[in-house]
Amino acid sequence: MTVARTDKEALSPLAQRLCSEEGTRRLLRRLILGVLIAVLGPMLIAVVGALVFLDEIKDAHQSGTEVWGLPIVATGEEPRGWVSIGPRAVGVVAIGELPIGVFAIGDVAIGVVAIGAVGIGVVSVGLVVLGLWPLGIVAMGFASVGGVAMGRLAFGGVVTGWYAYGGVSLGAYAWGLVASGFFRAESRTIPTPAPPAPPTERELLLFPNWRRPRPASG
Repeated sequence: MTVARTDKEALSPLAQRLCSEEGTRRLLRRLILGVLIAVLGPMLIAVVGALVFLDEIKDAHQSGTEVWGLPIVATGEEPRGWVSIGPRAVGVVAIGELPIGVFAIGDVAIGVVAIGAVGIGVVSVGLVVLGLWPLGIVAMGFASVGGVAMGRLAFGGVVTGWYAYGGVSLGAYAWGLVASGFFRAESRTIPTPAPPAPPTERELLLFPNWRRPRPASG
């Protein structure tokens, strides 16, 4: 459904990119790749660091060694440390039920990078996520990707936003199987192969040597 259309030349650069299927795929790939790098990169560093310095981390935890007033590893109900593990953990890396940190993992995670059933952060991944770049089942933020997505730029199944691209999309600029937009709406369907062309009409003369006699001219 098209509420209004705008000439492509009058659209913003982002809207022009979304008008192209190839441009849309590239933008979505870059967005998902950026989120994955932001999430997997710190996790990989943390895991490798923990494996390499496992003995030192154990000694620091047992002795209560502190760096800049914070223990390297803290555990308990409300731990505070560089690496905190507990129900209400706070730290650079926080793991628990309600963790708060630069890198937070838990049921309800709040951080720069947040991973959890509910995630709130600059980059967030989970079931219900909120942030600048959220990726989840329900995603709300600046640039969102999810089954249900809301944001200035939204990709997913059911989406709403200033720029919306999905199965069912609603926005100022919308693209999808069902699209409703205020300035531009474009319906895109999966291309199907063209039906076969009907056979060309052809006459077949079974006995080409049998010809009707021509009438005698008077």
